[in-house]
Amino acid sequence: PCSAARGPMGPVLEVDMRRLIALGLMALLVGGGSPSPDGTQPWSQKILDQGLSLLKPKAPEPTPEPEVFTRASVTEGQTGPVILVSAPKLEAKASLNMIQENGPTRTYISDDGIALLLQNGLLAGSRGFGDDLMSSDHAAAHRAILKGSGQYERVLRYINSQNQLEAVPLTCGLTDHGAETVTILGHKHRVIRRVEICDLAGRQIENTFWISGKTIWKSQQWVSDRVGSLTIEQVR
Repeated sequence: PCSAARGPMGPVLEVDMRRLIALGLMALLVGGGSPSPDGTQPWSQKILDQGLSLLKPKAPEPTPEPEVFTRASVTEGQTGPVILVSAPKLEAKASLNMIQENGPTRTYISDDGIALLLQNGLLAGSRGFGDDLMSSDHAAAHRAILKGSGQYERVLRYINSQNQLEAVPLTCGLTDHGAETVTILGHKHRVIRRVEICDLAGRQIENTFWISGKTIWKSQQWVSDRVGSLTIEQVR
């Protein structure tokens, strides 16, 4: 079966079709003017009214209200860890619940099937975005985050246009930016902000981690060109 195409041309085609129908109805007015059977209004006037109504622009659909995230709403019915994830480039935000824990690796999933793999709080992979990070090497990055500084290599892996796994090497450095306080859905955490800057094929990407002890309470981590960076907050 065929499906209707969606995209920039959609509204134009819809308006043109309504205009053609309206003009067709109004063309029936030629030779019209005879009264309707009940003698109240000529058929021509009814057709004219219908044609004019179709030519009027449709009222815009109301914009849906953005979802409001509260600590109660994202943890309701959940007993395990929960993260709040926002993708500014995609204008999307969702809460994800942990469904599996294997050593330092946790798998989180949203209600609509978006999944993230976090290893010691660092992004190890994503699924469901369409341009996903398949896996990454970040052991050296984790050591530097705990220490507060370091120079090291990282590797990100993606599926390329030939449907093959491709490794993208990074050269990174991490620096300490001092103590701060972050607030996550009403809960405050005293943390240290540490910033990682990596060279990716001649350009720079930046990842930021807000850490207390060994817990990364908040981070901004790069996924891919299409997805951009995700902001990940540890709610519980």
